Amino acid sequence: MTAVPQTGAPGLSGKGASRGRCAALAIAAAIVFALGLAGCIGCAAGAGRPAVVILLRHAEKPGNEADAMLSDRGEARAQALVGFFTNAPARLDLGSPAALYACRVSKAGRGRRPRDTLLPLAGTLGLHIRTPYRAEDYESLASTVLRDESLEGKTVVICWTHSELPSLARALGIKPPVDPWKNRVYDRVWIIRYGGAEPRVEDVPQRLLPGDSTR
Repeated sequence: MTAVPQTGAPGLSGKGASRGRCAALAIAAAIVFALGLAGCIGCAAGAGRPAVVILLRHAEKPGNEADAMLSDRGEARAQALVGFFTNAPARLDLGSPAALYACRVSKAGRGRRPRDTLLPLAGTLGLHIRTPYRAEDYESLASTVLRDESLEGKTVVICWTHSELPSLARALGIKPPVDPWKNRVYDRVWIIRYGGAEPRVEDVPQRLLPGDSTR
């Protein structure tokens, strides 16, 4: 039999074929990059970052450390916080709170004061106080708040235990770390604002009760 000579397709042999493969690979890489970039943009757009997160410690406690309740002054502060978060001039640009968080109350009663501090505000706003995490699980709380799409662009209030507040602020994106309040300080809040390249924090006095800090 006479062998039939095989003719290669024009332009696909030697250097031409190599150039064709390189071009195809370049196009494929460009498509993959574009799809990946679109996915990243979609993820960023879907991340439900609030506009503002306000952190405060629970109101004053009794002299007896074993008592998990608020003191009389603490109860008065809890009531006064309603006005602070709803009609104080400093709050007018923040919007009414859309969500309230406090740490979960342990069997021993730890975490009760943060919840009790927010109870009057929750009643006024008609909001449920969310308590999904223990005081030491502040990183999980921060992740939840920053990823919840229902909170995007809104104001969130978090009342937490004093010792974990600086770590919670850091988990919410604040750096360098903020200086912790002294043990006897109950009359301040940290206002964390998002929207720029990095979140910004402001230490603000409540100015609610006699003897509170004025600056």
